[in-house]
Amino acid sequence: MKKVLILGGGFAGVEAAIFLRKANIDVTLISNRDFFYIYPTSIWIATGESKFEDMCVPLEDLSKAHGFELIIDEVQEIHSKEKRVVCANGTYECEYLVIAIGSGKMQHEGSENFLSICGKPEESIAIKERIDALIAKGSGK
Repeated sequence: MKKVLILGGGFAGVEAAIFLRKANIDVTLISNRDFFYIYPTSIWIATGESKFEDMCVPLEDLSKAHGFELIIDEVQEIHSKEKRVVCANGTYECEYLVIAIGSGKMQHEGSENFLSICGKPEESIAIKERIDALIAKGSGK
């Protein structure tokens, strides 16, 4: 059986894992967090319509439902010629590697001074807290 290692537990990584398992391929998914975050819903966290926890699906649940192995670890090095990935807590080998670690926004000068729902998942919580503080301070006026 072919062995595929997928780096990243976001939309692309999880979709690849599910698709490959349906083809009866041995899949291991490595993610640096234990949950799949539904980014398109971030706006509803900041406005208070939804809770952060409700927008997170445990990767363990997806792993069990679709039959892929899950490893929560931080990728340190990729050795493509050796077909090996070194993580903080272990080294993993594969026949095929899928890199689906997502993208990061460009860090323009001053960008450290604002939050974005397109940033890290936790930024939606920080935006909600700041909106709540503004409302409390001005009594919503």
